[in-house]
Amino acid sequence: MCSDEIRGRHGVVRQSVASLDGNWLPIAAYVSGQVLPVQELRIARLVLAGGTYEIHDREQCVVDSGAVRVDTDVSPASLDIVGHDGPGAGKTMLAIFELDGDLLTICYDMEASLRPETMEPQQDQVLLQITYSRAARRQ
Repeated sequence: MCSDEIRGRHGVVRQSVASLDGNWLPIAAYVSGQVLPVQELRIARLVLAGGTYEIHDREQCVVDSGAVRVDTDVSPASLDIVGHDGPGAGKTMLAIFELDGDLLTICYDMEASLRPETMEPQQDQVLLQITYSRAARRQ
């Protein structure tokens, strides 16, 4: 298959893992449904490439890095973020994500080690949801 789409086990067309690769800039953030100004985020750029991630701060220094594992055969699609270096080292964050063209939304529970079931916070759940826009590719 040569396209950027794959069919999940339920016949739903989903983006391939490789389609997550790129430079992603945060454009919106929410904590438990409340707006969090993007300027307050430590992350200025998320780089996904070949099953790895890097978080770059506003000075463009890599402040966190590791591996990502993606499962698009479940709904919502899941993303395991496995820290190797930085404050996330030795930790695995269980997230869900949605990819809509050049918009990527990642959501995880900030206080529990459980994967969120939806992007909407449930009672007593502290979810961080960040929407990224894919940075233009340089020619």
